[in-house]
Amino acid sequence: MNKVAEVLEALREERRRLLAEAAGVERAIAALQQVLGGDVAAAEPAPQNVAPVEPGGGATASEPAPRDGGTASEPAPRGPYADYGGFYAAAANYLAQAGEPKTSAEVAEALRAGGYPTRAKNFKASVRTMLNRALDAESYGIYQVAGGGRWEYRG
Repeated sequence: MNKVAEVLEALREERRRLLAEAAGVERAIAALQQVLGGDVAAAEPAPQNVAPVEPGGGATASEPAPRDGGTASEPAPRGPYADYGGFYAAAANYLAQAGEPKTSAEVAEALRAGGYPTRAKNFKASVRTMLNRALDAESYGIYQVAGGGRWEYRG
């Protein structure tokens, strides 16, 4: 392995470690918000680049997709994934919190329920496609479980 490849691998490992740490911080924040019983997140400024955005743009957008027959003008629900900087970081966070393998449909449903912004007409299909991009997903610690169909976080 040449020096550049070694540095790249070390940086990817550091990113995986930081994502796992960030997932723990997000869980603690969510728990404290529940204890307070209010929407503390609405008073906080949105995090800036919580996670790196993938080269090529990732799967984020500034407007939410319509939900269940709604319109794009409806406000996006606040949630733990509303302000994430990229798809893979949000998916890795969800899978780390889930603690067990999940299907791409379950990942898509959880991200949307958590306020992840998207303009995708078929978000479940977009999630499946993004997770199947093995090199991108694996750099965030997302791996397909043997036998296929389910994904897990290995931090």
